[in-house]
Amino acid sequence: MRSLFVVLCLLNLVVYLGEAKAALNSPSESSVLGAVEVRPSYKSLVGEFHSEDSALLGYQFNKNNSVVYKQEFNTNLYDPSLPANRSGLNAYLFEGYLKEKINNIYQNGNLSVSYEGRQYLPTWSVKRDAGMLTALRNYAKVKYQMTSALALTAEEVPVIHLYKQAGTINAKGPAANPFFENRASVGIDYAFSDALKLSVPLLISSVRTRSYDSSAANNDRWGHKIWVNPEIYYSVNSNVVVGLGYYSDSLVKNNLSDTAIGDGLNQGTTQFIFSTNL
Repeated sequence: MRSLFVVLCLLNLVVYLGEAKAALNSPSESSVLGAVEVRPSYKSLVGEFHSEDSALLGYQFNKNNSVVYKQEFNTNLYDPSLPANRSGLNAYLFEGYLKEKINNIYQNGNLSVSYEGRQYLPTWSVKRDAGMLTALRNYAKVKYQMTSALALTAEEVPVIHLYKQAGTINAKGPAANPFFENRASVGIDYAFSDALKLSVPLLISSVRTRSYDSSAANNDRWGHKIWVNPEIYYSVNSNVVVGLGYYSDSLVKNNLSDTAIGDGLNQGTTQFIFSTNL
């Protein structure tokens, strides 16, 4: 595990150096990046309204290389399970991370490979209280452009979770902290036009937790999740994008003992998407 952590850190260092070199080689393509995204969200099964929002600031070295910091923040607009005196905005910081992207590391005809690295900060109080120090994600992204409109995509994402303790006690009792996760996805991207685009990924996550307390439901075990997240976007202009999105709950049982397609789809979240460049 330690050697893997070192390899991931060195990989991120290489990314930074490569982007710095790209900045010197392509100064005319460089620019400051800034954006705000607002996602009003609705869980129809429970009648809950909330929003999943974010803001980012960074630097684009050229068309293929960039570094940004993205901070997510959510609101609980209305939750029928909460007492009336707790309704309202209730905004809070969610996850924040530094993201480095290198697009088109490899290209061969219609096939391209890209890389994205993320280093998470303990900005979300739930994970911070559980002892989170950081999480390191490294995305290997593969894209095959079948036609001018249709592309097949795949991602492989190993994740290292670093916590200062093996677990914590929350409202539901003892819970073990994760230390390793593997994420993967397959999907299609379809462009109806230059302005209207559709993305339909199927995502898979397998998380291994630490040994903490034998009474914890997730103690020292693997947990699995499969979900879908289709989104459609329309570019109003070069600075404004609107869209609709949906993400399901898990379509399988946590231990992969059975499917849960009906429950997963019924417990999903529908979103309106509004994004603007600063």
